Amino acid sequence: MTKRPQPLFRSVFVKLVSIMLAMAFALLALVVGFFVLIIYPHLSFTTERLIDEYTRLFMASSPDLAAAQQAARRLDVEIRYEGPRGTWSTSTRLPTIADVRSGRLRGTPAGMDYETETAPDGGAYLFAWRFGQVNRGVHTKLLWLLLVLMIGVVLAAYAFQRRLLRPVRWLDAGVAGLSSGRLDIAVPVRTHDEFGVLTQAFNRMVQRVSRMVQARDQLLLDVSHELRSPLTRMKLALEFLPEGEQRAGMAADVNEMERMVSELLELERLRDGRGVRRVRQSLLPLLREVAAEFRDRAPGVHLSITEREIMVDIDAEKLRTVLRNLLENAFKYSLPDSRPVELSTSENGDNIAVRVSDDGPGIPQSDLESIFEPFFRVDRSRSKSTGGYGLGLSICKRIMEAHGGTITVVRNAGRGTTFFLKLAKS
Repeated sequence: MTKRPQPLFRSVFVKLVSIMLAMAFALLALVVGFFVLIIYPHLSFTTERLIDEYTRLFMASSPDLAAAQQAARRLDVEIRYEGPRGTWSTSTRLPTIADVRSGRLRGTPAGMDYETETAPDGGAYLFAWRFGQVNRGVHTKLLWLLLVLMIGVVLAAYAFQRRLLRPVRWLDAGVAGLSSGRLDIAVPVRTHDEFGVLTQAFNRMVQRVSRMVQARDQLLLDVSHELRSPLTRMKLALEFLPEGEQRAGMAADVNEMERMVSELLELERLRDGRGVRRVRQSLLPLLREVAAEFRDRAPGVHLSITEREIMVDIDAEKLRTVLRNLLENAFKYSLPDSRPVELSTSENGDNIAVRVSDDGPGIPQSDLESIFEPFFRVDRSRSKSTGGYGLGLSICKRIMEAHGGTITVVRNAGRGTTFFLKLAKS
């Protein structure tokens, strides 16, 4: 059975990661908003007040160039003076006071804030600093550090959640295996939490199902063996009955029961690959031979195979049984206006696929997963008009599994059904 990929938005893991990321981004937005709306405006306002106070005190002392250079080194503030006592500057890159007041600052150092004040002697001072740029740089580094830390926390939480949810993935694989018919599934128990308890319950369930299926198969096998003796006695007793319609009807019923018993025993012989003798040979002659048997029956067979020989290890008689069963079913359910049954081959790497496609009414989608089960029939009434006991496809599946291959079925886009037989070429 092909497992359909689960939509991402339905995954518990994706939901947990999404919640974690949403919380991380919400926290980051909160911190950024706190800095931008509260910390940075308040700090800028406080800085401006301190600078205003400092400039007034500095001008009151009427400093010279030496005192200004000392203050510049201590406080990282550049100072320029223009007035009656001359013109001097602690940095040659500072613009003139006239340029600052007129806004002509092209070519000046980037990131500088300027303030001009009138000196007591009638001159003017220019103060230049980078406090705003420094504050913004510190805040930016702090935010980047916070972002890196949050990314680290998210990645660590991602790895932790992925490890924590591994039992869910193992359970999912176990359920898929059980759905495909594997009864030897055992999901590893690595934790002792709720997932571990659930895994243990699943393993116990698989063991019980396996025992039930084995008991059912054993019962069918025992009953089949026990029925052979009564059937033999019935066939012998029929030989003493006079010829007539009653004897013919009873003989047909006995033969029908004998075929069912033989099919049940054959089903058991094929278990675990027993009852198959594989020989390396070409597949194409077998396909041509089986197709020729049905060529004269309506609606006919259309054979489409490669001309190149395909060598495979097969039990020709057993594989012939599979092909005959599939073609017999295709002809049995064909409609008056059905197209010929398609029998074709295709190669994909080391595998060869044989395709049997009919143009009948098709198999209901709800029955596709059950048609390979013993005694399952699409016709619930089990009418004799459709014949069979629901064992043919079960035998086909056992034969293909004994060859190390598979048999699958799909509904056609229009109408009808297609069976695919897959075999390894080497």
